[in-house]
Amino acid sequence: MRNGHFCDNNGISRSNPVCDAVIISEQKVNWLVVFAGFFVVFTLYGAYYCFGVFLKPMLAELGWTRAVTTGVISVYMLVHGLFSIVMGFLSDRFGPKQVVGLSIFIVGIGYCLCSQIYEIWHLYIYFGLIVGIGMGASYVPSISAVTKWFIDKRGLALGIVAAGVGVGQMVFPPLMKNMITLYGWRMSFLFIGVIVFVIGIPAALFLSHPRIEEDFSSSGAIGKGIPNSVGGAETQVDRTVWESLGTGLFWLLLSLFIAQVFVVSMVTTHLVAHIEDIGVEPILAAGVLTLIGGGGILGRVIMGGFADKVTNKELLFFCIISLMFLLFGLNYVRSLWVFYLFSFCFGFSS
Repeated sequence: MRNGHFCDNNGISRSNPVCDAVIISEQKVNWLVVFAGFFVVFTLYGAYYCFGVFLKPMLAELGWTRAVTTGVISVYMLVHGLFSIVMGFLSDRFGPKQVVGLSIFIVGIGYCLCSQIYEIWHLYIYFGLIVGIGMGASYVPSISAVTKWFIDKRGLALGIVAAGVGVGQMVFPPLMKNMITLYGWRMSFLFIGVIVFVIGIPAALFLSHPRIEEDFSSSGAIGKGIPNSVGGAETQVDRTVWESLGTGLFWLLLSLFIAQVFVVSMVTTHLVAHIEDIGVEPILAAGVLTLIGGGGILGRVIMGGFADKVTNKELLFFCIISLMFLLFGLNYVRSLWVFYLFSFCFGFSS
């Protein structure tokens, strides 16, 4: 079956009226799911990438070392990773709307509690554990929901959702830097929690899976064994979890994703404080996160569009090589404009 048609035993293409009717009814909804996913990702990752701008104000008041304080990122990443598996399973079972909505509520509670941090274990519980648990549904359920709606334009759709990360990085860090300057870091954490509630939960209500998972066209849901035009007409084959775990490709992609998340988290956590340490004004230093976000927007949308036309291997190779050279070059950066250039290119490639 392709584009709402099926072939009989003689190979003659015939219309499938049931699928055509579903495509027409669902066509009005699928792009709404894309933008719902965008706002979920925008809110949750925008809030997360603010941690770097909170670092020095927290250290100045609480007197902790930077190593002890940023150790919470390791806890967060571990919890986030484990609960991404859990939330992905629950999303398949109960639907993305319920799972993502509950997770956003947990994230909002975690940020509100961060305004009451006085001991180091408070930070590790409130941010590392509670926010980490909620963030398990920040990406996978949204991406999964969008993936089920698209074939031909899937790369573009996923690029739009993933661009929410970059937009969040552009909007939230400078906003929080100004909030911290005016009202302090405790009130700013509380403000983040409120934003998560106000934007994230309504967006989650629009996430859904297609009602009938047949073999639809580019505006419909996906099924099994569909001829896929992406990257040279390869055939998509659905696998079970255990079948995927037995493939080398799964472990390769997992390793690459772990390395990418580690690099991005370390850079966004420490870069602002590092630039402030060499004498740059805090507001100007926070601009690097904005530029990482801006580069990320272009990178995700452009790469998502190219993913519909070229092989994903080529794009992945380009991004990995770019990140490698950028990280090596970061050791030699000392001027602000070069930090800005690095940040934009880093965001584009990550």
